[in-house]
Amino acid sequence: MISKIIKTLTSTKFRLTVIRLAITACTIAMSMCGGMLTFAANNENTAPTGIGGTTTMNTMITIVFWVVRIILIFVGGVPGGIKIVQGQSDENPRDRNAGLATIGITGAVFAVTFAIEALVKQQ
Repeated sequence: MISKIIKTLTSTKFRLTVIRLAITACTIAMSMCGGMLTFAANNENTAPTGIGGTTTMNTMITIVFWVVRIILIFVGGVPGGIKIVQGQSDENPRDRNAGLATIGITGAVFAVTFAIEALVKQQ
């Protein structure tokens, strides 16, 4: 099954898929920014005093970062898992280790998104 997927996903198809994904992500980001500019600065949408982190802008930032995390898992975690399985089945430690490194890097970037989100949010 994996070899069938690899044969159907050529480099040209992969590039087109990445371009489509990038255009979709930019469109979503533009609409989210427009929503933040429109609604987040409005005094009626802010939280009552004493309750931090419940404004419309913080909610939208949280949603955007979870979308980014899901994309990271699909872009880094799934190919890393496939590479691990291929390396294990072919008894090739280089492929298996490359998959483990990919999963490790994806996990580190996933963890960094939480730190960036905390810096971006308004307190």
